Formats: sequence, C-alpha cells, structure tokens
Amino acid sequence: MGSNNIKVPAVFLDRDGTIIFNKKYLNSPKKVKLFSFIAESIIKLKNAGFKIIVVTNQSGINRGILTKKQLNIINEKINNLLKKKGAKIDGFYYCPHIEADDCKCRKPKIGMVLEGSRFFNINLKESYVIGDCIKDYLLGFNMGGKGILVLTGHGKKQRKEISKEKIKPMAISKNLKEAVKVIVQNKKNRK
Repeated sequence: MGSNNIKVPAVFLDRDGTIIFNKKYLNSPKKVKLFSFIAESIIKLKNAGFKIIVVTNQSGINRGILTKKQLNIINEKINNLLKKKGAKIDGFYYCPHIEADDCKCRKPKIGMVLEGSRFFNINLKESYVIGDCIKDYLLGFNMGGKGILVLTGHGKKQRKEISKEKIKPMAISKNLKEAVKVIVQNKKNRK
C-alpha cells in the first residue's frame, strides 16, 4: 500500500489479448505467451510514473474450467517472464463471475479497479485502462479516467462494434506499445 497520502496514476491492463496472446479459458502456464513489446511498454509506463495493474474477467473459474490456484500460477508466470526483461506488474485483480451473476467486479463495472485503487493509493482520474474489448475502455470511462482500445486479441472485431456505443475510446491503438506512446504523450501535454 502507498506509504503516504499522495495518490499516483495507474494503467490498468486487460490480460488476455492485450499483454498475452488470447487463449480461450487459459488454464495452464505452459500456454502463456507474452506479446514481444510488453516488457518494454511496461518499463516506459513505470518510468512515466504509473503503477501497472492487471484487471481481468476470468469466468472460467465459475465455469469450472480454471481454479483460482491455476490463475495465480499463470499470473506468476507472466510476472516471471517480465522480470527476466526488467519489467513487473504491480498487482493482478480478477473477476471469477459470469455475466448473469451481475457482480460489481466484472468489467466494465469498477469493482476490481476500486480494490486496486485502495491498495495502491491510485488517482483514478489520472489513470487509464487499456484492453482489446469495448468493456475495457468503458471501464476507463466508468472509473473516471480514460480508456484505450488495442487491436490485438479481440480488438479488430470489437472496433467494428464501437459505432453502436455512446462512449468512444480515448484512442484506438495497434497494440500496447502504441497505446503507451499515446499515454506518455498525453501526460506530457497535461504538464
């Protein structure tokens, strides 16, 4: 937890399709494959003063396809792969529910973000959400920050659906690397 009352900005990242290749109901660390630009992107965000927090819907848990223990091992594998390249994710938060559960944590609802925000003392208005689905960038809007859609994972299909949404993303980026450029530039412009 933050040691003082100074709130810091964060980038909340979707996991599947944004930082790792999308595998439906991923339940084995052997299947984890990072996009090549992830470590470099996380390092740039850290250098710009952001906490890095993963927020991921993992309904495979409630569907009996994945256990919480398997999920934690997968997330640990992701961080171990990143550490080898000098990067690190500060925290992982997940929602185990299916949509019908109508929980408070399933994206685009803000339960996971609020939990991470309390633990890391996050300034949500200065924070971003990056993901490959509409619900990811809507989460950014719902928390009072900004959202960016990336075209990796489900992003290209989701881009076609944006016209149906009242709320549009702050940006649409090819991938996380390009989204990071937008965020870093936006932070410089606000100074």
